[in-house]
This record gives sequence, structure tokens and C-alpha cells, in this order.
Amino acid sequence: MGTSERKEREKEQKKVLILESAEELILEKGLDHLNMDEVAERAEVSKGSLYHYFKNKSDLVLGICNKATNMLSKQISDVLTRDLPGIEMVYTIGATFLNFVRSHPEFFRSMRFFDNLKDTDQLGESEYIEMCQSNMDTSFTSMVRAIQIGMQDGSINDSYDAKELAILLWSTSHGMVNLAYLHQNTPHFQLLEKNKVEMNSLFEGYMKLIGCGIATDEGKKDIDSKSIFETESK
Repeated sequence: MGTSERKEREKEQKKVLILESAEELILEKGLDHLNMDEVAERAEVSKGSLYHYFKNKSDLVLGICNKATNMLSKQISDVLTRDLPGIEMVYTIGATFLNFVRSHPEFFRSMRFFDNLKDTDQLGESEYIEMCQSNMDTSFTSMVRAIQIGMQDGSINDSYDAKELAILLWSTSHGMVNLAYLHQNTPHFQLLEKNKVEMNSLFEGYMKLIGCGIATDEGKKDIDSKSIFETESK
């Protein structure tokens, strides 16, 4: 390995270490309390080195968001490689999104940060903005493709517009996974406990409600025959 290749590998390893340290601190203290000094200390790098890789806290969080959205987009794209009817693909994508948020709450926090970032100066400064958006676009395209497959195999009603359905599913499922995030990570959020509702049951009910609206009669058989979470785990 040449000198330039070794330096590039070392640079990438240091960036990964910084991101992992920031992720740990977000889990421990929350995104609002993420401190660049503490990140540098946790990663065992100098502040100068930290700011060489990430210009500011926003840039660092967007770096985590890029990692998160890339990971999620790959998991969602993988669903399209499975031998499933389109309606089951849609279900599995929904379960994949929910389980991703449950397994990686620190990643979801960075994704929410990206969604809420309105400072145009901050947006212009980070190289990760376009990367995050590209990853999200890839996930959305996978949802559109799953719907199109369902329309082709007869499991989803083809009288709808695939992109409109994808936007509807993406926006409403975002609300559901945010509810799951609050339930898991916000102690004072007691809506489900007070009403004795299980998150899996709630999300499955939501997906079946949506599914019955878009599925053909044949597709509804798939909806009724199995659990969304059993499908996702295969």
C-alpha cells in the first residue's frame, strides 16, 4: 500500500472514530447536549483535528445523518431483492423503518435534525447535505418500486399513482416511527402505557389500515395471513 493510500485509510478511520464517539454521546446525553470538546476527548483526537473533519456541531450531526440514511436506504433496497408480492414489500419496508429507529435512536435523532435544519448558512457549509438527501431519495425510490411491483403482480390496486402512494406512506409512517421513538426514548411520553397499547400492535394496525386501502382482493389475503414483523425478520 502506497503512502497516499495509507493516509487516506487513516483519515477515514479517524472520521469513523469521531462519528462513533459522537453517536455514543448523543445516546448518553441527547443531541442538544452534544459538545465538540467532549467528542474530541472521547475520540482521543485534538480539537484541531476534529474541526479538520467536521466544521461545526451541525456538520458533525449531518455526518451521522449521512451514515444513518445510507444504512437505512441499503436495508430498504434489500427488501426489493426478496421474492415477495409487492404489498408484502411495502409492509416489510415499513417494519424495516420502525425497527431501524428502535435499534438506532441516535441515528433517528440525527435524521430529525436534518429534517428540521432551516439555517441556510449551515446548509451551505456541510458536504453532507446532498449525501443525506440522496440517501433519502434512494429510500423513497425503493418504496415507489415496491408499489409498482405490487401493481404489476396484482397485489396492489393499479388505479392509484405509485409516487402519490409512496409519499402518503412515507409521510404517515414517519409519524408512526416518531411515535415509536418517543415511546422508547422519552420517559414522560406515556400515551401508549396509559392506554395499554403495544407499539407492534399499533404499527401493524396502521399498516393493515393503509394496506386494505391500496391492496387488491388478492393482496388483502397476504395482509391477513401473516404479521408484518414476521415478514420483516425473514
